[in-house]
Amino acid sequence: MLNRLVASVVASVVVLGLAVHANAQVHGEQKEAAKDVRSRLFEQALADSGERECIEKEEGGVRAAEANMSVKEVDLNRDGVSEYEVELSGPCTCGMVNCSIYLYRQTPGGFELILDGAAGFGFEVLKTSTNGYFDLRVTARNNAATQNRTTYKFDGKQYREADTRLVQMQTGESKPAYRRVQFKRGTSSTTLQGRVSISLPDTYVVGARAGQVMTVTLTAPSRSVKFTVMTSRTTNMLADNTRSWTGTLPETDDYLIVVEGDEKGGTYSMTISIK
Repeated sequence: MLNRLVASVVASVVVLGLAVHANAQVHGEQKEAAKDVRSRLFEQALADSGERECIEKEEGGVRAAEANMSVKEVDLNRDGVSEYEVELSGPCTCGMVNCSIYLYRQTPGGFELILDGAAGFGFEVLKTSTNGYFDLRVTARNNAATQNRTTYKFDGKQYREADTRLVQMQTGESKPAYRRVQFKRGTSSTTLQGRVSISLPDTYVVGARAGQVMTVTLTAPSRSVKFTVMTSRTTNMLADNTRSWTGTLPETDDYLIVVEGDEKGGTYSMTISIK
């Protein structure tokens, strides 16, 4: 009887030991698999950022960048398979405050980039969805008083910017972060009205060709309300803190016209013509 009891105890210990070993082995395999996914995501994000050379010169180089990388799993299309939000930290990919955000989904060929060009404090998954994927909102710091809040929607292949609003954090007041100017058919000028302050400026995007002449004139009751004109790609300043400007455009591209005021702000009327 005693021998039989001892044998039973020994057998139980052996089975338990085998189970513990098997669980440890599975846990180890899962850990290695997660490590492999993280490593592959880092290489993919590094390639997509185009900042490898810059990151190599940072303190700690590529190894530190991978260690500091943030990876979050989220199932955005409810298929039971995770997508991955990836953020690389450091001056090369974060600038002053807003870090570049990359979103990947798994494919048989590797990781496919489905959100590119976003920057901020990570993204919020919204309750709404488009083409089977949840909509996303990325919040980014604009200045000490305001934030940019951008909504992205899935177009069937990638997430695309759907709307960006400039939000005054203290009051909650918001407006479109920018508006594209369209001239009516057969015309070469348009007049715009608005109200601005130092924290909530108006930004207009105007497409034009190199060699065309742009004229901008602004009237406003407050002397603080003025505008700036710059190129969108190279941000070269063409006019700064003025109410009237005419100039020949150096590039075929979009141009930014930013109307600003002081803390009190004020209303304005502004005419833009291109010939």
